[in-house]
Amino acid sequence: MQDRGVDVSKGIALALTAGMMTALVRLPAHVDGGGIAPNGLGCPGFSPSRALPVTLEALRADPTRYHGRLVRVRGAYVDRFEMSALHPGPPVRNPWAAEGVWVNGIPILVLPPQQTVELTGIVAAGRPVFPFGKGHIGQWPAELCVSSILPLAPP
Repeated sequence: MQDRGVDVSKGIALALTAGMMTALVRLPAHVDGGGIAPNGLGCPGFSPSRALPVTLEALRADPTRYHGRLVRVRGAYVDRFEMSALHPGPPVRNPWAAEGVWVNGIPILVLPPQQTVELTGIVAAGRPVFPFGKGHIGQWPAELCVSSILPLAPP
């Protein structure tokens, strides 16, 4: 009888996991920008129209200038194992080169590889000396907590 209880609990856990993954993949469109709604990993929602447009290069060059500000930035989003970053491009030749900014708040498996996007979110600047940056191993100069995602056509 005890084995049967273990099987039932495993089945329930599997069903809940499958349901959560389905819910993440089927997230609704964001009403402001017509893009994908972020998953709410502690990133507040803001209208992209209120965001300061900034280039990825400017954000990387002086992240403290934008610390705590709502910005709108374009680039190629890369999502992999231990990777969630916005890079210049596409193409992205080496996603681990930290040539972009780290990204929080995007649901997993939502965007195709190296999708060109416009992200709106709040910037958190890292310290310029390793390992006090942001993201994986603290190697990124800034982090963007995403409030809206707008997939774009490739350049």
